[in-house]
Amino acid sequence: TVTATFALNEYTLTYTAGANGSISGITPQTVSHGSDGAAVTAVPDEGYHFIKWSDGVITATRTDKNVTGNITVTATFAINKYTLTYTAGANGSITGTATQTVNHESDGTAVTAVPDAGYHFVKWSDDVTTATRTDENVTGNISVTAEFAKNEYTLTYAAGENGSISGTATQTVSHESDGTAVT
Repeated sequence: TVTATFALNEYTLTYTAGANGSISGITPQTVSHGSDGAAVTAVPDEGYHFIKWSDGVITATRTDKNVTGNITVTATFAINKYTLTYTAGANGSITGTATQTVNHESDGTAVTAVPDAGYHFVKWSDDVTTATRTDENVTGNISVTAEFAKNEYTLTYAAGENGSISGTATQTVSHESDGTAVT
């Protein structure tokens, strides 16, 4: 007399991280046929983001349910890319590439805020005060506007010996504006 003995199949769930990331959770896992695995999460390194698992799953955290076979998957990561946007405010323009895409911790290329005739560069909207800028070691999107102001000039009138000036002897006027009369 013999008796056949049966055991429920067990499967191995193996989760690995590709370059620039790691796995949070238990790996490998052993689960019985029809059971659920435990949650695992693909965690990108700083400056990277999760793309997908090698079996096409696009959520970084996964829990494989009703397992009926071994599962071996790898998480894929990609470097973050950022957009640098440089805009000219009124009375000026931008030279260089006004919209740039750069990888995490990479450098943009130089751009310059160029004032129209009779105007001068004041600052960028993020308070950078140099007209030419190269953003370095970029870790996020940057969107800035160059600010320009109308030039102002000082008119100074002085009397020589034995005379005087009537009217405002020192005047400040905007570009292409008129001063007031002096005698």
